[in-house]
Amino acid sequence: MKSVGIKRAARPSVSAQRWRNGFMLAMGDMGALALALLAGRALIVAISGGPLLPRYTLLLLPVWCIGAAAVGLLPTWGLDAVEEMRRIQLLLVAVFAGGGLAYFFGPGMFYPSRLAYAVSWAAAAALLPVVRAAIRALLRRAGVWGCPVVIYGDRATIEIVADSFRRAPTVGYRPVGVFTDEAPRGASVAGLPVLGNLHDTDPNAEVAVAPMFMAEQPELAERYDRTLAAYRHVLLLPDLRESVFLWVRPRALGDLMGMEVTVNLLNPLSRAIKRGFDLALALFFLPLWLPLLALVALTIVILDRHGPFFIQERMGRGGRRFRLLKFRTMAKDAEARLREALERDPSLRAVWERDHKLQDDPRVTPWGRRLRRWSLDEIPQLLHVLSGKMSLVGPRPLPPDHYAALRETTRRLRDRVRPGMTGLWQVSGRGDSGTAGMDRWDAAYVRNWSIWLDIVILIRTVRAVITGRGAY
Repeated sequence: MKSVGIKRAARPSVSAQRWRNGFMLAMGDMGALALALLAGRALIVAISGGPLLPRYTLLLLPVWCIGAAAVGLLPTWGLDAVEEMRRIQLLLVAVFAGGGLAYFFGPGMFYPSRLAYAVSWAAAAALLPVVRAAIRALLRRAGVWGCPVVIYGDRATIEIVADSFRRAPTVGYRPVGVFTDEAPRGASVAGLPVLGNLHDTDPNAEVAVAPMFMAEQPELAERYDRTLAAYRHVLLLPDLRESVFLWVRPRALGDLMGMEVTVNLLNPLSRAIKRGFDLALALFFLPLWLPLLALVALTIVILDRHGPFFIQERMGRGGRRFRLLKFRTMAKDAEARLREALERDPSLRAVWERDHKLQDDPRVTPWGRRLRRWSLDEIPQLLHVLSGKMSLVGPRPLPPDHYAALRETTRRLRDRVRPGMTGLWQVSGRGDSGTAGMDRWDAAYVRNWSIWLDIVILIRTVRAVITGRGAY
C-alpha cells in the first residue's frame, strides 16, 4: 500500500473541519431551540403571566447537543435530508419527553404548561431543519463545509459518483481526488485530479468511496484490507446504473451479510399513518387555503370570463379513473391553439409527443401562467385529499394517454398509492425532467416511502414553488 504524498497544508485538518462544522450546527440548534422555548412560554405569559423562561428550561439546550452528537447530527456528514429529518424529529421527541419527566421528578415539583410545551415542540420541529439548512449554506459559501472524500473505480463509476456528490452538497462529502487504473497520476477524471492507482491511498481523506466489485472476490477482498482499510469510513457502492432502493439496512445472517429492504407501503399501519398525516395537514391549514380557493376562483371569473374550474379524467390508485379538479388556466379554444402550434412547429410537436407538456404552452392564458408559476392552480386538489382520492405527496395523477406512455413497471408501482399533489418527480426537476423523470422518480418514491420522505418532499415543494423552478 502506497500513500500519496499530498501536503496536509493543502486542506484543513479533518478533525478541525469536523469540530468547526459541528460547533456551528450546535450553535444554530441551540438558537432555534431557545426561540422555540420562548415562543411556547410567551403564549403562557400573555395568558397568565409568570417568568418568561422557568428555572430548568435552558437545560434542554445542552441535553439536545449531547443527544445530537450521539446520533450523528453534529455534523451531518453523510446524511441525506430524509435521514437527517428522521433523526431530528425522533431526538426532539426524546428530549422533550425527558424534559417532561425531569420537570415532574425535579426539585420544586414545577409542572410546565402542556400548551407551552406543545407549542415549543412544534416550533422546534419547524425551526431546526430551517436553521440547519441556512448554516450549511453559509458554511458552503465559505468553503468550509464537509469532509474530503476520494473515489476509487473505473472512469464511469467516478463520473457518476462525482456528479452525485456535486448535486447533493448538503451531504457533506467533498470529492478531492480519484484513484483509478484508467488514467495516469496527475490527469483529470470528472474534473478531479487522479492521485494514483487502485493500490494507492490518500492519508488526508476521511472517506473513501469504491464500487463493491473491489471487495467481491478473494483477491479483491485482499485489496480492500491493503488499501481501503486505511480510511475511517468506506462506502461500498452497488451497481450504479439504476437507484432501485435508496434506504436499506444491513442484516447479519449467521456468517452471511444481507441487505434488508422494507416495502413500507405494503404495511397497513404505514398507509394509515400516511392518510392521517394528509388529513391533519389539510384540515390544519383549511382556514388558509379555503378562502384562497374562493378568491382565485372569483379572479378567474372576472379576468377570463369563464368558469373557474377545469375537470379532467386522471388515473388514480389501483388504475381507477377519477375526475380531477383544477383551476382553469387555459383559453376556451385551447385545443385549437395547441393543434395549430404543433402543425406549425415540428420541434414543438416532438417535445409534446415525448413529454405531453410544453414549456411555452400556447393554450395558457396570461393569468393562468401566473397561477401555474405559483402552483395556485393545484389548490382545488386539496378537496380530493380530504375525500381520499389523492394524497398530499405521491405520483402525479396523469391523463390516461400519458399514463399509458410510462413503463409497465412504473405503472404497476404507481397503482399501489394514491396520486399526490406533489411528489419526488416534481421536486427533482418538476416539468424539466419529463416522462423519463417520472419513470425514475415515481418508482423510487413508491419503493422507498417513509413519512420522513413525505415531509422532506413537502418542504422542497414550498422551496420549488417560491423559486418557480421547473414550473410550467
